[in-house]
Amino acid sequence: MAEPRCPSCEIEGIQHIVTVDSDAKSRDGKPWFNIVHCDNCGHVYGVLAKHVFGKGGGPQLVIGDRG
Repeated sequence: MAEPRCPSCEIEGIQHIVTVDSDAKSRDGKPWFNIVHCDNCGHVYGVLAKHVFGKGGGPQLVIGDRG
């Protein structure tokens, strides 16, 4: 079975791809994002958002036509 290989240090194995919580935290102490990286050399594969603001995420005020 094929194993992932780090493009920087060329170590092989899924066990070397790890995540760590960001130092930046929300008001309630939860991390804003996770950093996915190689545990051997530190090569960063990507960042995953944990705290997302988006459409429909809160109360809305709808005012109808005043004809």
